[in-house]
Amino acid sequence: MKARRAVEIKGSALPVLRVVVRDCDRQSLDVEMTAAVTNARPLLADALAVLDLRERNGDETSASDIVGAARSAGVRLAAVLVQEGAPREPLADSDLPIIDAPLAASEQPEPEGSEPAAGESEQVPSAPPEPLGPPAPLYVTQPVRSGQRVYAQRRDLVVLAPTSRSAELMADGSIYAFCLLRGRALAGAVGDKSARIIATQLDAELVAIAGVYRTLEAADVGGLGDGAVSIALAFDEEGSERLVLRPVDQFLRS
Repeated sequence: MKARRAVEIKGSALPVLRVVVRDCDRQSLDVEMTAAVTNARPLLADALAVLDLRERNGDETSASDIVGAARSAGVRLAAVLVQEGAPREPLADSDLPIIDAPLAASEQPEPEGSEPAAGESEQVPSAPPEPLGPPAPLYVTQPVRSGQRVYAQRRDLVVLAPTSRSAELMADGSIYAFCLLRGRALAGAVGDKSARIIATQLDAELVAIAGVYRTLEAADVGGLGDGAVSIALAFDEEGSERLVLRPVDQFLRS
C-alpha cells in the first residue's frame, strides 16, 4: 500500500467573510469599521476575513489606512481584494497577499445615465444559454455538534437533524431546517439577498443573510408562536437593510 504524502496542497471550500470598504473619509472609516466589526464579532472570531476594496472609486483615505483601521478594530485579515490593474504600492507594507478579482455582476454599481446617446444604437445582449438547473441542495442527516461547521457551496442547505450550540450552518443559497436549529445560521453567504432561513424550531444564537447579521435572544422568537419561522432581508424606514422574522403561517394567510 502506497504511503500517503505528509504534505499536500489542496483546494478548499472554506467560508470567507469579506470586509467591504467603499469611499469614505478617515473619521467615518474608523467609526463605521468599529460598528461593523462589533456587530459581526461572533462570526469574525472563527472565520477567515479578506479586505475587499473593489468598490472604491478613490478618495483621500489610503488603502494602508483602511488596513490599519481593520486591524485596529480586531479583524485578522488574510488577504486584500482589488480590481484588476489597481495600484499595489499603497499596500506594499500591509504584509498581506493582494488578489485581483473582478466584481460579480450583482455587485456592479448602477451606471449613471443608462439611456444610449443620440445616434448610438442600443446593443441587445444575446440570450444566455439555458441553465441545466440549480444544483441539488446539501442534505444534513446527522446531528451537527458544537464546534462543527457545514457549508453548502453554491446551493441550498436542508437540515434534517438537530444542531447544537456553537455549531455553524452556512449556505450560498437558503437554509431550510426541519429540526431544532441552534448555533449560527448564515444564508446567502456570497451576497444572495433573496436567500432565506426557514426553521420549524428556531433557537439560533446568530442568523445572517448576505452579510447582514442579527443576534437572537429568547424575546426575539418568543412572540412568533410555536410554528415555523422565516427570516428574510427587508429595509427599514431609513433605507438600511435588516433581518425580519415572521411566522411562516403569515404567508399562508396572506
